[in-house]
Amino acid sequence: MNVLFVNCCIRGEASRTLKLCRTGLEEIQAKYPDAVIEELCLDEEDIRPLHSDTLGQRHALEVAGKLDGPMFRYARQFAAADRIVIGAPYWEYQFPALLRCWVEHVAVGGLTFVYGEDGRPHGLCRGDRILYITTAGGPILDRNCGFDYCKTLFSNMMGFTKFDCVAAECMDVIGYPVEEELAKAEAKLRETIRGW
Repeated sequence: MNVLFVNCCIRGEASRTLKLCRTGLEEIQAKYPDAVIEELCLDEEDIRPLHSDTLGQRHALEVAGKLDGPMFRYARQFAAADRIVIGAPYWEYQFPALLRCWVEHVAVGGLTFVYGEDGRPHGLCRGDRILYITTAGGPILDRNCGFDYCKTLFSNMMGFTKFDCVAAECMDVIGYPVEEELAKAEAKLRETIRGW
C-alpha cells in the first residue's frame, strides 16, 4: 500500500498537528507493515497558485494529453496513492493557503479526474480513503470548513469514498487541558486507523 502524507504543518516540528500526524503514520505502519509512506512537506516545495500564464500553459498541455511533465508531478503522485493523509492546522476556519495551492496542482483533468459524457467529473485516482488531521486553537464545532472542502472536492471530483477527520481542539484556550486533549485525539486517531 502506498500512503501519501501531505504535510501542511507550517510550524514544522513545533507543530501540534504534525505531532498528531506522526502518531497516525506510526499506527498506519503498525497496521500495514509493508506500507510505503511518502511525505510531501508543502512548506519545502515551491508551490504557487495558478495564474494566467501557468493556467494557460497547463490547459494547453492537458488538451494535448502531455501530462508527464514536472507541472503535473503532484497530480501524478496523488493519483497513484492508495491512501492520503492530510495534516493541516485549523486556520481561519479552514487551513493554510499553501494547501489550497497544492489542491490546484492536484486537480488535473486526465490525471485525477475526467469529465464524462454526463458532464460530471469522474475520479481517476487509485485510492479511496482520505484521513484529515488538524488541531485548532479554539473550538471547531460545526465549522470544519477545511475538512468539508476536501471531502466535497475529493469525493465529487476524484472518486474518493471514505473520509476520516481527527481533530484536537482548544489548543490555545487559557487553562484548557491541552495535553489531555492531544492524548484523546491520538487515541481516536489510533482507533480510526485500526478500523480501516
